[in-house]
Amino acid sequence: MSRHSMLSYAASDLVDDVSLTDARSTFLLSEFQNLRIRVKDIDTGMIRNRNKSVEETQVICDPNPVTAKGCGKRLKSGKEKALSQSNRQCGTSGHDRRTCPTLQNRYLYLLFY
Repeated sequence: MSRHSMLSYAASDLVDDVSLTDARSTFLLSEFQNLRIRVKDIDTGMIRNRNKSVEETQVICDPNPVTAKGCGKRLKSGKEKALSQSNRQCGTSGHDRRTCPTLQNRYLYLLFY
């Protein structure tokens, strides 16, 4: 059973028992008013507790990242990159120092002779 249906069933049983006399019905009406006030106090108490918990928690964020002083690097164009790569010792591009064919040939020459 859901919460609403259980409360409705209990309230209807109570109303059936109380509706037999006038004294019972006036007593139940006054108690309903008191209950309504108590329920509102419960709701506002929960809201107060939520506000307290929000106020008590402190949010600590990471500091802003540090930026270095001075000028940033200039971005080279593709043409400038190609020119600097062609100015290598061997004069060819498409490799680095570890895979340079002329350096490997020199190394092999030194090993065998």
